[in-house]
Amino acid sequence: MILDLDGAYMCAEIRLNENVLAMHPHGYTPFLVDLTPKLRFGRINKLDIRTHCFQPSTRWYSGGGLYRDVFLWTGGSARIEPWDVFVMTPRADEDAAEIHVSISVSSDEELQAVLRCTVVSPSGETAGTGQVRLSLKGNGKVPADLTLPVKSPALWDTERPNLYTLRSEVIVGGETVDTDERTFGIRTVSFDAENGLLLNGRPLKLRGGCIHHDHGVLGAACFPAAEERKLELLQKAGFNAVRTAHNPPSLALLEYCDRHGMVVMDEAFDMWRDQKNVCDYHLWFEDWWARDISYMVLRDRNHPCVFSYSIG
Repeated sequence: MILDLDGAYMCAEIRLNENVLAMHPHGYTPFLVDLTPKLRFGRINKLDIRTHCFQPSTRWYSGGGLYRDVFLWTGGSARIEPWDVFVMTPRADEDAAEIHVSISVSSDEELQAVLRCTVVSPSGETAGTGQVRLSLKGNGKVPADLTLPVKSPALWDTERPNLYTLRSEVIVGGETVDTDERTFGIRTVSFDAENGLLLNGRPLKLRGGCIHHDHGVLGAACFPAAEERKLELLQKAGFNAVRTAHNPPSLALLEYCDRHGMVVMDEAFDMWRDQKNVCDYHLWFEDWWARDISYMVLRDRNHPCVFSYSIG
């Protein structure tokens, strides 16, 4: 069982049955905590999430506590855990696309399994499929790579944000024991000294704005409707891009941008080692920057809206 926190401000401490399992300083990066080792099966379990909102810790309104979604993931002895699926589209045009899928399958015991992946088109039809046999290890992860061709793909861009679904199944003994579904877009992004940013081989001029995570008088809590309203207003004003100042955004914001064709510069930090406020992230940067960058990228890498990462 895995606890998935999209954001907890700040210095979150996770306890299960009075056991401290994790501490996470950054208030804006998502993070995962494996609860399994301290679970009491068949009995009542006590999950305790504590945050410590030190101030002043930002140059804007931070909010505090559990201000974004919290998820609980469960799985069997063979499973696909959160953030262990990566979908890339290294080649894509209106005639054909190449979908490269990298997946790690977790297992608690040695098993023979089949990983089957299916690409589902925006209209709900099967656009591609493939499978690979795996020898799973006990208490470990086994990586798998598949390349799935798709004919005449519906490309993702700012005007036509077409979304596909990757459905992945872990099959043991002919039975599906775990499934994973996630949306993605078929598109290519590149940078050219002569043409600038190219989306699907065509120049894209960024009309962008910087947005903070809060919603004015609504505060810092992530309401999907508030995220949607903020981005709708920007798009109506002619914007096609946002920079998430100065931290990773909510999952809800990225999902909206995927659906509506807003491209995103995904930002990690406001500062590094030098403080801007006495209680800000500079206190933890040296020990945590690599982990927090990895959390941001692992969560956000399948979103077609994300065209760039910013380190601050």
